[in-house]
Amino acid sequence: MVNQSQRLQGGRLRRVTLFAAFSVLALSSCEGDNKKTEVDVPQVTVEVAKLDRDVLRAAGTGEIKAQVESELSFKLSGRVIERQVGVGDRVTAGQVLATLDPTEQLADIQSAEAGVSAQDATLRKASSILNRRKTLIQTGALSQQEVDSAQQEFLSAQKDLDAAKARLETAQEALKQTELRADADGTITARNVEVGQVVQASATVFTLAHDGARDAVFNVQENALSTGAEPISLNVSLLSRPDISVPAKIREVSPTLDRSLGTVRVKLSVENAPAEMTLGAAIVANVVLAQQDRISIPWQSIFSKEGNPAVWVVDRDALTTALKPVKIERYDADRVVLTSGIEPGELVIVDGVQFLRENQKVAILKGAAQ
Repeated sequence: MVNQSQRLQGGRLRRVTLFAAFSVLALSSCEGDNKKTEVDVPQVTVEVAKLDRDVLRAAGTGEIKAQVESELSFKLSGRVIERQVGVGDRVTAGQVLATLDPTEQLADIQSAEAGVSAQDATLRKASSILNRRKTLIQTGALSQQEVDSAQQEFLSAQKDLDAAKARLETAQEALKQTELRADADGTITARNVEVGQVVQASATVFTLAHDGARDAVFNVQENALSTGAEPISLNVSLLSRPDISVPAKIREVSPTLDRSLGTVRVKLSVENAPAEMTLGAAIVANVVLAQQDRISIPWQSIFSKEGNPAVWVVDRDALTTALKPVKIERYDADRVVLTSGIEPGELVIVDGVQFLRENQKVAILKGAAQ
């Protein structure tokens, strides 16, 4: 009896085990079908295309300079015996900046003064002779010819005195030229001489930045000026203090190209520059060149169609794909700005574009698909 009971229990156990095994196989088969279905439908990430204000900006670094600068030089050659100022010093109009050795000029003045004295004596003598002969001719003691001769000598002496005085003025002016003076109030920005150095006439000794209006000076790549369009807005700010910013406007564009750098010098007029924008201060120019509403997409959305840029989009209702050619305005750091090809509201595929085909069914994994 015991053996019979054990056989019955063993049979029931085997039937239960087989049933469980078939159930597991059936479930595994269903899960496999589901996974196969999921694999057949690619999952993609999308982004809703929308118009955003596209601002085309540019920036560059430069420095603050005086709008007016003077290259100061001696009009004479000579040896510098004194230098009163250096770079960074404030000066006033008429202030002596440097002095040449005046020994030669002082000697010229002494010689010219002696010449004036001699010619003055000659003139006084000629005048006395002329007056005496004019008196004697009235008595008939002298002829008219002798009076005319005295008159010619007097006029010649008078001309010689005028010439001597002119030479004295020239020598005195040359002495003044041994002192180099500031032609305006301002700041010395460059110095090219030292005491004891011999300088030539017209060689630049100091550069003087005049007080008043300031310029922001930049070296700009030539192609940046090729459009010729006026910027929408333009301001300059300190490189070390971006919060200190003032409007500016283009004052001058150099007509010549620096061939070594391929740049053109541009000067921006800075009105009412703050005190912090000192001469030589490093600045940044921020320019808004254009602005327009455009669609931009992530760079990974860009695909290719027959060698031209294109973008995969998803039909909202059918959830099928389409590859649309686009025109690109420019590439930014993480976005691509489009000129045309995509309409606002279209679903642009952001991730998963590598293995797609036309009219393919997809599943939207995430993104702004509403």
